[in-house]
Amino acid sequence: MIESFFGVFTLAIVELWAAIPLGIHLKLHPGLLIVAASTGACLGAVIAMFLGNGLRRLMFWRKSESKEGGRLSQWLAAKGPWAIGLLGSLLIGPVLSAGLAGAIGLPRAFSLALLAAGIVFWTVSFSMLGTFGLAALR
Repeated sequence: MIESFFGVFTLAIVELWAAIPLGIHLKLHPGLLIVAASTGACLGAVIAMFLGNGLRRLMFWRKSESKEGGRLSQWLAAKGPWAIGLLGSLLIGPVLSAGLAGAIGLPRAFSLALLAAGIVFWTVSFSMLGTFGLAALR
């Protein structure tokens, strides 16, 4: 049981959407599956956020960055953390969306908080759908 928990946790650091089916296949309790997958995905998102921020600093190594931008920059500043946090974890995965948020320079704390909320919401949703869906099929 403990190796199943850590297996799901470790896989969720890299890819959340592969960890949930693994936990269901290993017959991990849905509560433990949600905890393992969401904490692993949050840890992976934090690591990716810092790597993405470092990548941005490596690519744009100028000393001063211009704060003015076009319509896309204004949209990203206003709605970027919400879109990446809540929908990015579903559409492109939490690790890639956190790396993207770090690379485009979104605020770290706010983006990670929204990303964690999205991770927990989608993990609970898909874990319950998978667990109860398989139980209904049997």
